Amino acid sequence: MSAWAGWERVHFDFGGHGLAVYPAGATFGPRTLGDFELVWIVEGDCTWICDGVEHAAPPGTVILARQGMRDAFRWDASRDSRHGYVHFTPRLDGCDCPPPSAWPALRACGDDSVVPPLLRQLLRILDTRGPAWEELAQGALRHALLSFLAGGDGVAGEEAMPTPPALERALLRLREAWRGEVWAPVSIAALARAAGVSREHLTRAFQRHFATSPREAQLALRLDRGAHLLVRTCLPVHEVSRLCGFADQFHFSRRFHAAYGAGPRAFRQRIAAGGAMPMAPLVRVRRVVVG
Repeated sequence: MSAWAGWERVHFDFGGHGLAVYPAGATFGPRTLGDFELVWIVEGDCTWICDGVEHAAPPGTVILARQGMRDAFRWDASRDSRHGYVHFTPRLDGCDCPPPSAWPALRACGDDSVVPPLLRQLLRILDTRGPAWEELAQGALRHALLSFLAGGDGVAGEEAMPTPPALERALLRLREAWRGEVWAPVSIAALARAAGVSREHLTRAFQRHFATSPREAQLALRLDRGAHLLVRTCLPVHEVSRLCGFADQFHFSRRFHAAYGAGPRAFRQRIAAGGAMPMAPLVRVRRVVVG
């Protein structure tokens, strides 16, 4: 019998997921995993410390953190780091596969690996939750995890999100603000100039493509960055506020509470206690800006 017989019956319960950007020198953890997490490094060198052992994790690395592991992350000291992640719990009843304790902890995935494209597709499915999303999500993770565990690579294409050229130019301008150490809010006039259209045209394009205004999109992106920094770094709230471009901690806390239903400290404690990371607002905008 194949070592993977019955894999098609494996089912997953999904937890938090998203794309994260962290400033140079940020750290996260240590923590003890209550579920499983796949992390794929997009940009910036990372050191993953698992059960006291340090592992180099440059871009292209996929990490599988298992339930019960004690781990921590040390992000690139010289530049921002970007990575994607998805939490899940596998249901392995009826599958003749090696026990999770024997699963590999990390792999270097080359350009032709099928794993990162499948995981990016999984994020899209979980974000949009369109028709048959659950079946699609189960299939994407089942294929990605099996390829990771078995060491199988393959070529996988990815359909790009069709974005109007003017919006592409505006989003390039937002990337500049996103990738700096401190978020630098961009005026609507500056975005329109970068896009080569009028303010009115840009606003209509944002509403049509993302169902929000440019100003609201930027605020949601800044708060989303703050949420991830609160959960996945040990930075104090005033520093998170500064990195997200808020004039003061009070302003950040008020806006954050309105968006997430809890202040920054309460939010951090809730997630640390096992609460689910909420779906990022405007995930399509965020994915285009940082993906």
